[in-house]
Amino acid sequence: MGLRLPCLRCGKFEPDCKCPPLPPEPEEPEAAAPLPAPQKRTEAIRMRREKRGGGREVVLLEGFPRDEDLDALLRELKKSLGCGGSAKGGVLEIQGDHRDRIAPILAARGYRPVRAGG
Repeated sequence: MGLRLPCLRCGKFEPDCKCPPLPPEPEEPEAAAPLPAPQKRTEAIRMRREKRGGGREVVLLEGFPRDEDLDALLRELKKSLGCGGSAKGGVLEIQGDHRDRIAPILAARGYRPVRAGG
């Protein structure tokens, strides 16, 4: 004797259930095409650490091309690092010394991160 399962709608077993049959399940969507590898860029992004008043540290990211969407990159960095920052005149300013964590994010976008300064 096989395993009997109750109806998903009313909870009764098959002979007592008067519910119409369930609609067929939707088909599995096709797997999305894999993302292309990031475009290799020749720009070296300088990651420079500076101390601000009160002993605060910031990392300045310089050397981005003019056509780069710095606001989107800044948003991604701030979200993944859990810190604040701003974009001023083509330079990204990230609060705190996060150079070790910034480098892989920039490398994944195709840039060549270079440590500069202290």
